[in-house]
Amino acid sequence: MSHPLAFANQSIYHGRILLAGWRQAAAEHAEPAEQVALAYAPAVRKQFLDAYGWLLLAACRITQVPEQPPHSVQDLPALPAGLVRPAEVDACALLENDGWVAAMKRPVTRASLVSRPGQLASDVSGIEIHHFEAWLEQLESLARRIADAIDES
Repeated sequence: MSHPLAFANQSIYHGRILLAGWRQAAAEHAEPAEQVALAYAPAVRKQFLDAYGWLLLAACRITQVPEQPPHSVQDLPALPAGLVRPAEVDACALLENDGWVAAMKRPVTRASLVSRPGQLASDVSGIEIHHFEAWLEQLESLARRIADAIDES
């Protein structure tokens, strides 16, 4: 397993742990749902974006890893002369503009919450755990495809 792929799997694992904590905290109803979402969503998103970046590096067969992974195709280091960018990375570039990656890359902030006029309470639209669970599935699928491509090369 390449180093970037190992780092991607670790970030996915950490994201899964955070999602489990989020689900548990939400189920307990001890804190307002929007506060639970604001507590967990940024940390889960960071783990998923890191996983995505490590997967991009793994797909490009880059073994000299940076301190932090890129969070987009355009931030990838240049490939050595003679190497062509893998099809998986081209597909990811499209998803960054319009797809699950684009949605995952949107910042999670208090502004993500929608306030109802005249109420202090907020709705958690835009920060829903099921979106993060779907992104986890997408990342795991991408990791399998990239690992298979690495094994075949």
